[in-house]
Amino acid sequence: MLMANLISATFSEEDEKKAMELLAQLKALFPFGIKLSDVEKRHLPRLDDGRIPFADKGLFYGNQQPLVVPPYTDLAEYKKDLDFVKATRRVGAELLSFTEMVTDTRIAAGSDAYQAALSIYNSAKGAAKQGVPGTQTIVDEMGKLFDGQRNNSKTGESTSK
Repeated sequence: MLMANLISATFSEEDEKKAMELLAQLKALFPFGIKLSDVEKRHLPRLDDGRIPFADKGLFYGNQQPLVVPPYTDLAEYKKDLDFVKATRRVGAELLSFTEMVTDTRIAAGSDAYQAALSIYNSAKGAAKQGVPGTQTIVDEMGKLFDGQRNNSKTGESTSK
């Protein structure tokens, strides 16, 4: 059976080091970044794409009609927050796109590697059934790696002994 080769690429230790250095540089541009809890994320009002025009209008009218601005609303901070949202939306979209690409590529490479390992394992199982010397050790060693995992339909390995 011919295996699909979804990706054929290398990513050297040097490439990884460069990527990590670039990520560190990006993080350095964001020293004020915070981590919200899941509860906070659920309860905070969201300024999504559909609400940005609303926020733009609020700032516009706050500047045009200062009498409607509550004393606890700082228009300069409002503008700063709104500008921040707009700029980081663009960066965030690029980061999400890049993260998706890296993840999908890693999944494809992992799938290729796993299918190759399965082909060797299944071949060794067949060879062991025919009494080929040394192949039972391969089956035993690779089979141990299925311990604790659910039934795998591609190999037929089961966790029950």
